[in-house]
Amino acid sequence: MDEYRPLTMEDPALTRESLRLYRTDFQLHPLDAQELAIFNAQFPTLLAAPTSITRQIQLQRVEAYVSAIRAIKQALNGIAFRGLNPTDTELGFQPIRPQFTHDPATATYRANWREPGVVAATWTAFIGDGAAASYALPREFGIVVTHLTSLVTPTPLVSEMQTDMGRTNLVPINLRDMVIGDNLNGVSVYPIPTLLLLPDDTWFMRILSDSGGNLDLQPGGLVIGLGRRLNEVAAAW
Repeated sequence: MDEYRPLTMEDPALTRESLRLYRTDFQLHPLDAQELAIFNAQFPTLLAAPTSITRQIQLQRVEAYVSAIRAIKQALNGIAFRGLNPTDTELGFQPIRPQFTHDPATATYRANWREPGVVAATWTAFIGDGAAASYALPREFGIVVTHLTSLVTPTPLVSEMQTDMGRTNLVPINLRDMVIGDNLNGVSVYPIPTLLLLPDDTWFMRILSDSGGNLDLQPGGLVIGLGRRLNEVAAAW
């Protein structure tokens, strides 16, 4: 069974001053001992079930999650991190919900992860609607994505994914191994290179399928932001 190993103030995720991803340097605000204690106590409650592939990915990316918290804390002027139950003006975290992303079909936040009527062998906008109309995150939160889960089983309807973050255009990622369930549990969960989006960043994600139908694709990771946004049942940004 994979268990969480609590971080210490000496871990690289806490001591490095900056992080470089995709030609971008992210400045990292320090976490104090209280903030680290909150993360160590609460992060394990967000982990997937024991023996799950999702849990393995989450544990492998702990440093990425901590670095994302620190980068977003820096972007929000060093406000205090208080985990799962922040006040309106404190920093917290939670798994990514659809309403923190964007549905190009309705030009507003997503109600769910469903993308109906995907055409085979054609790139389909999934978050945002192209470079000229990318999803602009609001000032109150950022997002870190570490894996994707297809909710269409047993045959996922996704073959490749491509992402733009601001002016950075990432190369397409092959997801066909998700279709064959290439992991110990044979499930449709797949790790991707970490995506880190700060408040006010723009984000565009498109997907390609080898066959047509209804896509249901869930980005896995964390939303990190102000309590007044994390506490919303329906998005108001």
